[in-house]
Amino acid sequence: MTTSRIVFVLLTCAIAAGCSGGDIKAPRTSQVAGTVLKGGKPAVGVKVTFHPKFDMGEVKFTPSGCTDKNGRFILSTAAANDGAPPGDYSVTFELMKAATDRKGLDVEVDVWKGKYADPATTKWNVTVQKGANSFEPFQLD
Repeated sequence: MTTSRIVFVLLTCAIAAGCSGGDIKAPRTSQVAGTVLKGGKPAVGVKVTFHPKFDMGEVKFTPSGCTDKNGRFILSTAAANDGAPPGDYSVTFELMKAATDRKGLDVEVDVWKGKYADPATTKWNVTVQKGANSFEPFQLD
């Protein structure tokens, strides 16, 4: 993630928290970890997003994580590595890289051009249970 994108995300979160009066309650979560493989090898730097198929309430939390050098990820919802609320999810994957658009602005693009990024058409669906969850490797072709 580029520095400007990180700053934007942090500012957006701070503004959202400030405008709400600070009464946003994070959902109860369970630990979630897994591995992403691409062509049978660990996929490094992949953003893994769990899209809830259930109503989480007023705030729509979307748990996500990023794979390490071993293709392993740990999900975060409201705090680092806090997991995801129990329930059913569609899982998507993006491999973002820095690029420059036609106007010369820094942007991030998905190397896979959205092939694994649509929660409506993904073939990966999981259920997070109460307690620790460790899923079988997600195999991307």
